[in-house]
Amino acid sequence: MKKISAAVLVFILLFTLGACSNSSSGANQSSSSSKSSSVKTVQIAVPTAEKPLSYTENGKLTGYEVEILRKIDTKLKDYSFNIQSVSSNAQQIGLDTGKYDLIAEGFFKNSVREQKYLIPNESDGASLIKIYTNDANQSITNFSDLVGKKIAPVDANGGIYNILTAYNTQNPSKKIDIPTSDTGLSTADRLKEVAAGKYDASVLPSNLGEAQIIKQLNLKIHTSAPVKVIPTYFLLSKKNEKLKEAVDSALKQLKSDGTLSALSKKYYGEDVFQYKITN
Repeated sequence: MKKISAAVLVFILLFTLGACSNSSSGANQSSSSSKSSSVKTVQIAVPTAEKPLSYTENGKLTGYEVEILRKIDTKLKDYSFNIQSVSSNAQQIGLDTGKYDLIAEGFFKNSVREQKYLIPNESDGASLIKIYTNDANQSITNFSDLVGKKIAPVDANGGIYNILTAYNTQNPSKKIDIPTSDTGLSTADRLKEVAAGKYDASVLPSNLGEAQIIKQLNLKIHTSAPVKVIPTYFLLSKKNEKLKEAVDSALKQLKSDGTLSALSKKYYGEDVFQYKITN
């Protein structure tokens, strides 16, 4: 009987220890699960090939805005960013339909976007509007110098068209002829046509990689100082008010500690934050 009792006691002891162990393990899993579920995944869309804003290099997605988003991600403990590269059209459609929470493509702030989306108070950078000319027109340095000149076509739905139209409205006696095109000419094509003399000048935002294109193609192009400095922003869906506040806080920190200036120098070749906003 003593032997049987001892065996029973051993069995009970092992069973009890095992139950405690399982209970402890279950508590850890519950804690871990609770922690994971508290982190919200943010679906983000960036352009597929919009160097230097967003592009793929050596199989890795990178670019000025991509790296800013990664820096923000490390600061926001309650969020996890899933950054995907898609076409520009897919970006805005996805934001409108709720597929994406945030999109980035060097967006300007305007009344239409302010009505449709949430826009952070803090900009993520600045678009430097510059005039690119050939040897025969290197004296062109501002908008008024474009009067009577042949400029490369601009997108009728784009920011440059709006900027030039605003200039004409303010200067009715000295209007610029603004040709438009829906063919989607690349930045490189526009600059090559200016260098070849087909056009006298082209007005472009400098965050499209013009400096690199001019250097790589060895184009004889003259670049003006910024004629306008326009802040750029991320766009968020209306349901993401808390995320917008968190992004604002992170952007403010990244500006203050010099991170954004360093990324600007790396991807643009200059610190866009040194210029005074003129829009």
